[in-house]
Amino acid sequence: MDERVLSFRVGVVVVAAITVTVILVFLFATGPQTLGPTYTVKIRFPRAPGVSVNTPVRKSGITIGRVTKVDLLAEGGVLLTLRLDKDKPVRLNEYPRISTGSLVTGDAVVEFVLNEADPNTQLLKDGDYLTNGQVAGDPFEVLLGLEQRMAGAFSSIEEAANRASVILENLQWLGSDRARFQELLAKTESAINSFDRAMSSIDAVLGDQQLRDELRRALADLPGVFQEARRTLEQTRTTLGNFDQVTRRAESNLANLEKFTTPLAERGERIVASIEGSADNLDTLLQQIVHLMDGINQRQGTLGKLVYEDDVYNKVLTAVEDLQNVVRQLRPVVNDIRVFTDKIARDPSQLGVRGALENRPTGLKGSILLER
Repeated sequence: MDERVLSFRVGVVVVAAITVTVILVFLFATGPQTLGPTYTVKIRFPRAPGVSVNTPVRKSGITIGRVTKVDLLAEGGVLLTLRLDKDKPVRLNEYPRISTGSLVTGDAVVEFVLNEADPNTQLLKDGDYLTNGQVAGDPFEVLLGLEQRMAGAFSSIEEAANRASVILENLQWLGSDRARFQELLAKTESAINSFDRAMSSIDAVLGDQQLRDELRRALADLPGVFQEARRTLEQTRTTLGNFDQVTRRAESNLANLEKFTTPLAERGERIVASIEGSADNLDTLLQQIVHLMDGINQRQGTLGKLVYEDDVYNKVLTAVEDLQNVVRQLRPVVNDIRVFTDKIARDPSQLGVRGALENRPTGLKGSILLER
């Protein structure tokens, strides 16, 4: 056989062996994997006893994936990353739980358990994050707890045995003293009879159908009574709160009023004296007004005559009319004086020697003529 052909065949075998070795290492390094499509979800658990990478994930006893990563959270708890098979869907109403797969080996398993009370039937998707991870009780921890409870139970049994021994001793003592035992039996019988009579009385009272119906209605109305009492208490609380606010406002108003009345109290005597003086002046003024009105009513004085005598009124009216005529006659004179003063203010030289040399009329009349 040609040496080159032999070398080629050996090389092919070596490459195939290396390829198979790499595939086997990859498969067994990450655990048994399915060749189908998968998706990844993350679930938070309070703790993860016995869980590690490649821990199986099951649903209804069937393996549907593996744990690919275990992270310890800084705030407490454990975050598990699961790779699940897409052909084995998981719904949101199936909560994850860590339990023990075998009591012998103690291996843990992550399983999805159906929660019938949850109506959410949506499927888990790639990248979902769940926080409802739970941990089932460890059977060994349960056994340890039972051991402690059994110790307590044995202690209780021992205590009960001691009490039973004491009771038997007391019964034995009563058996030795028959007279006292008979007396105790008589008292017990009397107490039972009294209890029987009391129950008969209660039955006689409650045996009435009408009374039972009324009692039932009263009990049915009792929640409404409690509700009404609660509303009344709330209204009372609100009223007290409003009264408290009113009290605080009244205190504030009294404090402000005290600030206002303090200066009045300090100047009270002067204020009273001023008020008394004002009252005296008012009294004097009223007396004068009364005297004036009496004079007018008695036709005395100028006002009285002006009110009651027509001649005086006519004279006053005539005087007023004459005064109006005088005012009308003086109006041109006032206007001439205004014009004259205006001219003099504009050219004071019109008065005196210069005005005479220039043959200008001087004086009030000349100014008026020039103006005209």
